[in-house]
Amino acid sequence: MPRRYLTRGTRNSADYNPVDHLNAIFSHPSSLSSIVKTSDALHTYQNELDEEIEALTRHQSVSDVESVKRIRAAKDDLAELFPKVEDVRARAMQTEEAITEMTADIKRLDNTKKNLTLSMTALKRLQMLTTAYEQLRGLSSSRQYKECAQLLQAVIQLMAHFKSYRSIDQIATLGRNVSDLQREMLEQVCEDFEVTFAKAEVSQRRGVLAEACLVMDALGDNARSRLITWYCNTQLREYRQVFRGNEEAGSLDNISRRYAWFRRMLKTYDDEHAVMFPANWRMSEMLANAFCEGTRDDFKHILSRSIRRDDGLSLDVDLLLSCLQETLDFEHSLERRFNSASRASIDTVSSDSEKAPVFSQAISEAFEPYLSVWVEAQDK
Repeated sequence: MPRRYLTRGTRNSADYNPVDHLNAIFSHPSSLSSIVKTSDALHTYQNELDEEIEALTRHQSVSDVESVKRIRAAKDDLAELFPKVEDVRARAMQTEEAITEMTADIKRLDNTKKNLTLSMTALKRLQMLTTAYEQLRGLSSSRQYKECAQLLQAVIQLMAHFKSYRSIDQIATLGRNVSDLQREMLEQVCEDFEVTFAKAEVSQRRGVLAEACLVMDALGDNARSRLITWYCNTQLREYRQVFRGNEEAGSLDNISRRYAWFRRMLKTYDDEHAVMFPANWRMSEMLANAFCEGTRDDFKHILSRSIRRDDGLSLDVDLLLSCLQETLDFEHSLERRFNSASRASIDTVSSDSEKAPVFSQAISEAFEPYLSVWVEAQDK
């Protein structure tokens, strides 16, 4: 029987039919002589299959035992691993707690350091303030105003750091002492100016008064304004006495005398007083402004009284125009002296396009309601 009829591929086919296979082997009567050989071949093939199955069974049994061993080993490893993982987790939690406590300690130490630094800084400033206060008292009593001005600024700045500590008695007491000393220095400087001008000793004490102005600057705007107001009132006191207390001198006929008097006073300021006052005070401008305000009020009163005269005489139109022209000329002279692009006056009025001149209509405003008299005279 041909070997090809016993191939494993034929028998292993999914549609294998043994009857068809036998018919194929014994397809001719002459092939019946190979029945014995075919039977032997089949027995041999059966034995091979049995041996192969037995070998595979033994191999599978060995593999199952090894798998069981590996599974048991894996379980043993896991049994050992789980406690280790739990130990690591417990240690991690302990480490986290330790880090949290350490961070809290560091934060507390940092706050303590910050508070300690603030306390040391406050104590150092308090020491500086106390020392500066004592020095300032001594300098003030000896009228060393230049040194006083510098030290006073330092005292005021240091005192500002202790506003939140006013509930402490010692700090509150020191604050009151500093405030009292500031008031004493203000009154002392004002008194020095008053006495110096009253005794006509300006030329001798010009340097001291100039340094005293530095103290007023350090004391602030209110102190500076008080001294400026006093100076303007003092310089214009004679003017007010002469031209307000005397009806003839204060009349419109003598308007030129008013302006001449002020020009002389400005010259005195330039020659004798200007060096005493800091440039940023603009003292001459403040003086001119005070003069213009007072003169404008005087003219309003004089013109109003002239209109209400009982003697039947009307306001002299020529005199009115002459006074107005002279007033405008005086205002223009002030403009030439004081008007500056880098300086804004307290009388400056803002417009949409530009700023009006400093002294524009500072006095002539008083004449505006009475220009109708001139119009009526022209109509006649």
